[in-house]
Amino acid sequence: MISIEDMFKDKEKIILNGKRLEQFLNGVKLNCNLQDGICRVYNGDKTFLGLGEVKKNKLKRDVII
Repeated sequence: MISIEDMFKDKEKIILNGKRLEQFLNGVKLNCNLQDGICRVYNGDKTFLGLGEVKKNKLKRDVII
């Protein structure tokens, strides 16, 4: 079985900490400088949290595991 993290290993990643992490987990769209599309989201301990979607420099929560 392949993990979600491994399925999307070719996508960009972003590491979120503190308030930005809390906002992301609560559904707030965050400013970011990533290309539009799916990205992998990690916390400060580099633990995979799930996937986010970037559109027009805004990151929103997609799939959280």
